[in-house]
Amino acid sequence: MAESDPKHLKITLSNRESAARSKAKKALHESELEDKVETLETQIDILTAELKLEKVITILLRGRMTADDECVQFRIRLHAGEAHARLREDLIEQLNGEVRRLIEEASVQREEMSRLREEVSEYRRRESERMNANMLDQLNINQQFQEKPQQTNYNFE
Repeated sequence: MAESDPKHLKITLSNRESAARSKAKKALHESELEDKVETLETQIDILTAELKLEKVITILLRGRMTADDECVQFRIRLHAGEAHARLREDLIEQLNGEVRRLIEEASVQREEMSRLREEVSEYRRRESERMNANMLDQLNINQQFQEKPQQTNYNFE
Protein backbone atom coordinates (compact mmCIF):
# COMPACT_ATOMS: atom_id res chain seq x y z
CA MET A 1 0.00 0.00 0.00
CA ALA A 2 2.97 2.32 0.64
CA GLU A 3 3.92 2.03 -3.04
CA SER A 4 0.82 3.97 -4.05
CA ASP A 5 1.55 6.70 -1.50
CA PRO A 6 2.07 10.03 -3.35
CA LYS A 7 4.82 11.02 -0.95
CA HIS A 8 6.72 7.80 -1.68
CA LEU A 9 6.29 8.30 -5.42
CA LYS A 10 7.53 11.89 -5.12
CA ILE A 11 10.61 10.72 -3.22
CA THR A 12 11.25 8.01 -5.81
CA LEU A 13 11.00 10.53 -8.65
CA SER A 14 13.24 12.94 -6.77
CA ASN A 15 15.82 10.18 -6.28
CA ARG A 16 15.72 9.32 -9.97
CA GLU A 17 16.15 12.97 -10.95
CA SER A 18 19.05 13.26 -8.53
CA ALA A 19 20.65 10.15 -10.05
CA ALA A 20 20.23 11.64 -13.53
CA ARG A 21 21.86 14.89 -12.38
CA SER A 22 24.71 12.92 -10.81
CA LYS A 23 25.21 10.98 -14.02
CA ALA A 24 25.32 14.18 -16.08
CA LYS A 25 27.72 15.80 -13.62
CA LYS A 26 29.95 12.73 -13.75
CA ALA A 27 29.97 12.77 -17.56
CA LEU A 28 30.93 16.46 -17.54
CA HIS A 29 33.65 15.83 -14.98
CA GLU A 30 35.03 12.94 -17.02
CA SER A 31 35.04 15.10 -20.14
CA GLU A 32 36.92 17.84 -18.32
CA LEU A 33 39.44 15.33 -17.02
CA GLU A 34 39.94 13.88 -20.49
CA ASP A 35 40.62 17.41 -21.77
CA LYS A 36 43.08 17.93 -18.93
CA VAL A 37 44.84 14.65 -19.76
CA GLU A 38 45.13 15.68 -23.42
CA THR A 39 46.59 19.03 -22.39
CA LEU A 40 49.12 17.38 -20.09
CA GLU A 41 50.10 14.87 -22.77
CA THR A 42 50.63 17.76 -25.20
CA GLN A 43 52.81 19.52 -22.63
CA ILE A 44 54.84 16.34 -22.20
CA ASP A 45 55.32 16.09 -25.96
CA ILE A 46 56.41 19.74 -26.15
CA LEU A 47 58.85 19.37 -23.28
CA THR A 48 60.29 16.20 -24.80
CA ALA A 49 60.78 17.99 -28.13
CA GLU A 50 62.43 20.93 -26.36
CA LEU A 51 64.79 18.57 -24.57
CA LYS A 52 65.74 16.90 -27.85
CA LEU A 53 66.33 20.33 -29.39
CA GLU A 54 68.54 21.31 -26.47
CA LYS A 55 70.59 18.16 -26.99
CA VAL A 56 71.02 18.95 -30.68
CA ILE A 57 72.07 22.53 -29.87
CA THR A 58 74.57 21.23 -27.35
CA ILE A 59 76.07 18.89 -29.93
CA LEU A 60 76.29 21.70 -32.51
CA LEU A 61 77.84 24.14 -30.07
CA ARG A 62 80.51 21.72 -28.91
CA GLY A 63 82.68 22.43 -31.88
CA ARG A 64 82.73 26.24 -31.19
CA MET A 65 83.43 26.35 -27.47
CA THR A 66 86.45 26.09 -25.32
CA ALA A 67 86.62 23.31 -22.82
CA ASP A 68 85.42 25.54 -19.93
CA ASP A 69 82.55 26.99 -21.97
CA GLU A 70 81.58 23.52 -23.05
CA CYS A 71 81.55 22.33 -19.44
CA VAL A 72 79.38 25.29 -18.33
CA GLN A 73 77.00 24.79 -21.25
CA PHE A 74 76.82 21.08 -20.53
CA ARG A 75 75.94 21.74 -16.88
CA ILE A 76 73.26 24.24 -17.87
CA ARG A 77 71.77 21.81 -20.34
CA LEU A 78 72.05 18.97 -17.87
CA HIS A 79 70.15 20.93 -15.21
CA ALA A 80 67.52 21.93 -17.75
CA GLY A 81 67.16 18.31 -18.82
CA GLU A 82 66.89 17.18 -15.20
CA ALA A 83 64.24 19.84 -14.56
CA HIS A 84 62.30 18.71 -17.63
CA ALA A 85 62.61 15.09 -16.53
CA ARG A 86 61.35 15.94 -13.02
CA LEU A 87 58.46 17.90 -14.53
CA ARG A 88 57.61 14.98 -16.78
CA GLU A 89 57.77 12.52 -13.87
CA ASP A 90 55.55 14.81 -11.80
CA LEU A 91 53.04 15.06 -14.63
CA ILE A 92 53.03 11.29 -15.06
CA GLU A 93 52.52 10.81 -11.32
CA GLN A 94 49.63 13.30 -11.35
CA LEU A 95 48.05 11.50 -14.27
CA ASN A 96 48.47 8.14 -12.58
CA GLY A 97 46.89 9.52 -9.40
CA GLU A 98 43.99 10.93 -11.40
CA VAL A 99 43.52 7.61 -13.19
CA ARG A 100 43.47 5.76 -9.84
CA ARG A 101 40.92 8.25 -8.48
CA LEU A 102 38.73 7.88 -11.58
CA ILE A 103 38.89 4.10 -11.33
CA GLU A 104 37.80 4.27 -7.68
CA GLU A 105 35.04 6.75 -8.55
CA ALA A 106 33.84 4.51 -11.38
CA SER A 107 33.75 1.57 -8.98
CA VAL A 108 31.66 3.55 -6.51
CA GLN A 109 29.34 4.64 -9.34
CA ARG A 110 28.96 1.02 -10.49
CA GLU A 111 28.07 -0.04 -6.94
CA GLU A 112 25.53 2.79 -6.71
CA MET A 113 23.99 1.83 -10.05
CA SER A 114 23.78 -1.78 -8.93
CA ARG A 115 22.08 -0.74 -5.71
CA LEU A 116 19.63 1.45 -7.62
CA ARG A 117 18.84 -1.38 -10.03
CA GLU A 118 18.15 -3.69 -7.09
CA GLU A 119 15.95 -1.03 -5.52
CA VAL A 120 13.97 -0.56 -8.73
CA SER A 121 13.66 -4.32 -9.16
CA GLU A 122 12.38 -4.69 -5.59
CA TYR A 123 9.94 -1.82 -6.13
CA ARG A 124 8.61 -3.47 -9.31
CA ARG A 125 8.29 -6.82 -7.56
CA ARG A 126 6.30 -5.27 -4.71
CA GLU A 127 4.11 -3.36 -7.18
CA SER A 128 3.46 -6.59 -9.07
CA GLU A 129 2.56 -8.42 -5.86
CA ARG A 130 0.23 -5.60 -4.84
CA MET A 131 -1.45 -5.59 -8.24
CA ASN A 132 -1.79 -9.39 -8.16
CA ALA A 133 -3.37 -9.19 -4.69
CA ASN A 134 -5.79 -6.50 -5.91
CA MET A 135 -6.72 -8.60 -8.94
CA LEU A 136 -7.23 -11.68 -6.73
CA ASP A 137 -9.46 -9.67 -4.39
CA GLN A 138 -11.48 -8.42 -7.36
CA LEU A 139 -11.75 -11.95 -8.73
CA ASN A 140 -13.01 -13.22 -5.35
CA ILE A 141 -15.58 -10.44 -5.20
CA ASN A 142 -16.76 -11.27 -8.72
CA GLN A 143 -17.03 -14.99 -7.89
CA GLN A 144 -18.97 -14.27 -4.72
CA PHE A 145 -21.32 -12.07 -6.65
CA GLN A 146 -21.87 -14.74 -9.28
CA GLU A 147 -22.35 -17.54 -6.75
CA LYS A 148 -24.93 -15.64 -4.71
CA PRO A 149 -28.41 -16.91 -5.64
CA GLN A 150 -30.54 -14.21 -7.08
CA GLN A 151 -33.29 -13.32 -4.76
CA THR A 152 -36.68 -13.15 -6.27
CA ASN A 153 -39.71 -11.81 -4.61
CA TYR A 154 -42.41 -14.40 -4.99
CA ASN A 155 -45.50 -13.16 -3.43
CA PHE A 156 -47.99 -16.02 -2.90
CA GLU A 157 -50.91 -14.25 -1.43
